[in-house]
Amino acid sequence: MTPLVASLLPSEVVVHEARRSGTPGRAWDLLAEEERRQVPGAGEQRRDDWATGRLLAHAALSELGRDVPVLPRGDQGEPLWPTDVVGSITHCADYAACAVTQVGEVRALGIDVEPSLPLPPGVLEVVASPAERRHLADRADQDGSVPWDRLLFCAKEACYKVWFPPERRWLGFGDAAVHLDPNGTFEVTLDADPRASLPARLPGRWGARDGLVAAAMHWRPAVDGRSDG
Repeated sequence: MTPLVASLLPSEVVVHEARRSGTPGRAWDLLAEEERRQVPGAGEQRRDDWATGRLLAHAALSELGRDVPVLPRGDQGEPLWPTDVVGSITHCADYAACAVTQVGEVRALGIDVEPSLPLPPGVLEVVASPAERRHLADRADQDGSVPWDRLLFCAKEACYKVWFPPERRWLGFGDAAVHLDPNGTFEVTLDADPRASLPARLPGRWGARDGLVAAAMHWRPAVDGRSDG
């Protein structure tokens, strides 16, 4: 069976995924010292999350033929990929993944994975508009097996990871409206901004398996100016 995140992205994207025990392991010790210095003062779990994501990134870049000894960190904490690569990293309690591809038709990537559980109390009101909350209630009435609120959060996180590298500007939860389709797709509508290079609507795919929910997006600028996700 194709791993979860890889099943949501086109074939030219290299994906490395790992399940973890939930307790910190040896990943931190395997990182280059320069990468360990990028997260000073981090606790044990944060170090393990960081290191696991970075090790997966190195493995994915190596498969792509773009070995780099150190993956730098941007001023917003984002990974700074080689100039001819786009990518995204995600991790949660017992899972981590990295997706990368050579810059070509795909110009941006975003992935996010979360445990298949409802959001903690109070979080939904922060991340979803009243209209989105009504949409989630409708979805829950149709299929109660999916934590739709968590999935909406995933979709917005994946969208931010697509948005930030080309735009270099903040995108808040309220700036992106998500419509989730039970067929495994979703669409994000962004507030109109004439400065943005990204289109106002971006498609994505979602999946749920093995106690996880995942959202993935990629942006292909079309010749006629429309986005082809």
